[in-house]
Amino acid sequence: MSEEKELEYSDNPEFNQSIDDDIGDIFIYGEKFTPSYVLFELKRETYRIAFTDFLVRQSDELQQLVFDAFPALIAYNYRLSVRGPGANDSVKKFLHLKDAWEGAINILNALAFGEVRAKSINLKTANVFHSGNPNLHFNSRVIRTDELKQRLENTKAIVKFSVNNSLGLKVEEISLTALDYLYQLQDNRNHFSHTSTPTTEQANEELKIVQPLFEKVLSELRFLAKIQVIRFDSYTDHCRFETFGGHHLNKDYDENINVPPDKLNYVLTHPGAVILAKWDAEIFSLSPFIHFMNDTTGHETYLCFFKGKKAHKYWYEPIKMREETSFDAVHSRFDSEYAELVSLLVP
Repeated sequence: MSEEKELEYSDNPEFNQSIDDDIGDIFIYGEKFTPSYVLFELKRETYRIAFTDFLVRQSDELQQLVFDAFPALIAYNYRLSVRGPGANDSVKKFLHLKDAWEGAINILNALAFGEVRAKSINLKTANVFHSGNPNLHFNSRVIRTDELKQRLENTKAIVKFSVNNSLGLKVEEISLTALDYLYQLQDNRNHFSHTSTPTTEQANEELKIVQPLFEKVLSELRFLAKIQVIRFDSYTDHCRFETFGGHHLNKDYDENINVPPDKLNYVLTHPGAVILAKWDAEIFSLSPFIHFMNDTTGHETYLCFFKGKKAHKYWYEPIKMREETSFDAVHSRFDSEYAELVSLLVP
């Protein structure tokens, strides 16, 4: 079947609307016609070419949005996959994409649990998939899991619980479709990882699958561009925050982030050792799932995501490195934060 015959007008509402907005309704002898439909019916090839251009522009705009405004856990590695020194190496490109989508899983998990903990939401009756069963409750092991697929299930359970109980949590903005796509990406990642010596050809085949799939994820997660991942730095007559948005890792500070009066005390009681998320008018901690580490020169700060608890320590992986590290000085704080979550989620 040719590409022209496969093209369906009803499959492209956003593109159709863009044409209609540009041209406006067409009137002939009092009859109104929709420009996009007229073009589709009368000049199918012109419609197809314009649609292809529209998709390219959309992809470029989304790519730049991620580079500039998504949380660094995603933006840093995604940009490396597109424009980094290894972007033309299929294996390296795949690995950077993997780090980017795993960053998305980790940030969504941290946002979901962070909002629950900040608002003391009781989720003891929530159902979450684990141990091969879709209708089990949370337990401490599931909350602290190092399995990314389980983190996706945890996030999904919180989103569904909020929707089903009309809680109105911000995490309801997390698309369940995006979570399903991320689950598929993890399936591909596991297949690739189990290849002992992946070749360029194998990586190219994987990229054909994961690149368009991850772009769908990013499109579904556009709301992340408005979430500011921040660390409280100081206060005079206003708050000064270190920010972690976009692809760069250089220390960046912002003194113009508006803190609602009812959130100011929360910020001031969460000193600089805590990573926060500002989501519209909400501000809450992402600890213990997200932490941070300064580089040795003092020029960069690396967000770190929780990898797991081993030998009574909480282990994290900094964004720019593949070596795990622990933060013994705040170990007791991590313990208390997990205890809070257990008290809210475990029956």
